[in-house]
Amino acid sequence: MTGTLGDDPEPPERSTALEPQDVRPGRRRMSPDRALRRALSLMAATIIWPGSAQFLAGARRLGQVVMGLWALAVLGFLVAVLVIRPERETLIGWVTDPATLDIARFGLAIVTIGWLGLFMDAWRLAVLPGLDLRRMAVVSVVNMVVIALASGIVTVGWNTVSASRQVVTQVFDATETTPPLQGRYNILLLGADSGDGREGLRPDSLNVVSIDAATGDSVMISLPRNLQNVPFPEGSPMREAYPYGFNCGEECLLNAVHTAGEDRSDLYPDSADPGLDATIDAVEGATGLTMNYYVLINMEGFASLVDAVGGITVNVPTPIAMFGETDRKRDEYLAAGRQKLDGNEALWFARSRIQSDDFDRMARQKCLMVSMLDQLSPQTVLLNAGKIADSSAQMLATNLPGSELAAFADLALKARGTQIATLSVVPPEYNTANPDFAQIHADIQALIDGTVETPATPDPADETAEPTEPDPTEAGETEPTPDANITDDLAAAC
Repeated sequence: MTGTLGDDPEPPERSTALEPQDVRPGRRRMSPDRALRRALSLMAATIIWPGSAQFLAGARRLGQVVMGLWALAVLGFLVAVLVIRPERETLIGWVTDPATLDIARFGLAIVTIGWLGLFMDAWRLAVLPGLDLRRMAVVSVVNMVVIALASGIVTVGWNTVSASRQVVTQVFDATETTPPLQGRYNILLLGADSGDGREGLRPDSLNVVSIDAATGDSVMISLPRNLQNVPFPEGSPMREAYPYGFNCGEECLLNAVHTAGEDRSDLYPDSADPGLDATIDAVEGATGLTMNYYVLINMEGFASLVDAVGGITVNVPTPIAMFGETDRKRDEYLAAGRQKLDGNEALWFARSRIQSDDFDRMARQKCLMVSMLDQLSPQTVLLNAGKIADSSAQMLATNLPGSELAAFADLALKARGTQIATLSVVPPEYNTANPDFAQIHADIQALIDGTVETPATPDPADETAEPTEPDPTEAGETEPTPDANITDDLAAAC
């Protein structure tokens, strides 16, 4: 005997050969089905609460840090939404400020790298002892799909932020701001073409949008390109050259002021675009309104914008010719009826004058603008941000500064769904060859003040009203569209 009476025998030494080397619960051998369920649970945990997969699989310190950061981010979001509640204009200001967008891009890059790293690590942790080849393939496929979806979401976010920054820095790079005039912002929208056979740039579409600075209520005034004898306001350099208005004959139409201003650049010695400045002066003289800002839309760029958002749906009143006077192909038309137009079709809808006239075209252009306003939803902009940014750089030139984008975007959202009253300086109400500008100014002010009386529509119940037959329209002619030119509800007229 090796011991004395009463001594406890020494316990035999335990062999460690059969003990598992990795005692973490996530690495113990399991049945194939249980291993598959646990693997899928780890990946789901990474989606629901990043870091929780690492915490459950044994990497507790890493899991705790990531879970804590995610919890702080979610808590911060809830506080901002439920407690601070930033105003819509403030939110728009954040997404239109270049510095904020740069911070967002940097933060998004860090979050993306970290999140994808967690997914890859969750994949490693999910390859558990007990998974056979078939179940391991299922886990791998599911994880790759999850990574692809996460990458897609992040890519959309990155593209949206980058596109917003591109538009703000490239298009809205002006710095000078102007306050509202008598509580309203007046913005000149010019649609311009410059092509073969044309002398200089000719803004063939001229519309003034007057917006209430508090409510977003808007009215639209349209001027025909062939308006003659346009006066220049006091203080305009063009008034020195044309003291009695732009009255040099039939060639002195409103859309020719741009070329005339370029030819007299000495009148605008400090101007980067004397033709544009002369045009703004002419519009102010014609309407009696002072412009806060202008937006010049290149028609070719407009077509690319329509394509970028997937087309635009409009009501085509009659077949519209898709060719000009010099085109050889003269048998292509937009069919009448409600149509979804691509960029090229929308361009012809806006510019065509074959078997039509300037006034019909003005009505179509306004309908196209109101359709764009109605159909460009935030979701459409979000999903097509990159394409919209590229087309905007081609399409727009403006002196609207980026610092004002938040306020105007907020006004645009307020204006969605409201009635837009419109007045067009077109026959028979107005003589475009010898206009009465005093009357035009008075009518525009009445429109803004809300005192315009629209023509009364017959009461269907009035049996004494005699039915009238519309005048027949000759083949190939278009019916006039005065409702879209002068109305208190543009959307309804379109």
